[in-house]
Amino acid sequence: FVATWRKPIAESGRIQTPLNIKWSPTCRGDFQEMAIHHIITNILVIGSSHMRLTIIGSMVFMVHDVSDVPVDLSKLANFMKWKTSTTVCFILMVIVWLVTRLGIFPFYIFRGIVQNAHICYTEGVIDERFARMYTGLFVGLLVAIITLHLVWFLMLIKIGYYKVIKGEFHDLSEYKKGEKSIAPIKKDQ
Repeated sequence: FVATWRKPIAESGRIQTPLNIKWSPTCRGDFQEMAIHHIITNILVIGSSHMRLTIIGSMVFMVHDVSDVPVDLSKLANFMKWKTSTTVCFILMVIVWLVTRLGIFPFYIFRGIVQNAHICYTEGVIDERFARMYTGLFVGLLVAIITLHLVWFLMLIKIGYYKVIKGEFHDLSEYKKGEKSIAPIKKDQ
């Protein structure tokens, strides 16, 4: 029993750190999306742990942890100014993001939760009143996360587009509001 609640509690603490940046004078360009994403993720993880539905929280973690590795590698390579490594990591990131966050997550995990939610109370895992109440909440939060994944995927496509047009990467999430994220493309380039 102890092992099943350690991971969700530890992960929710790790996930919560971006919320502390709000009062910093410099915020990421996608701060609002990140804050919403982390609040929703914490609610899902703590809620799934509380309702003894740790498999939901575990699957959400699995998809995010797997796809975070190429994201971090791409950012690291870009920071180190390793152009070839950045391109390879970026392509890997887009593929892994597409497979995990826009493939496995909505079409397997989310669909499984929606189609099989009734099993939790018909088999007595949790009380039917709580199951019916929390199923709608969980489904709504998962839809919000999937929507954010789509928004970020479109941002990745835009980053890739600028890589093809300008020949360099620009992390669109690193710019503050009011700051130009991409310099205008000159005709002579």
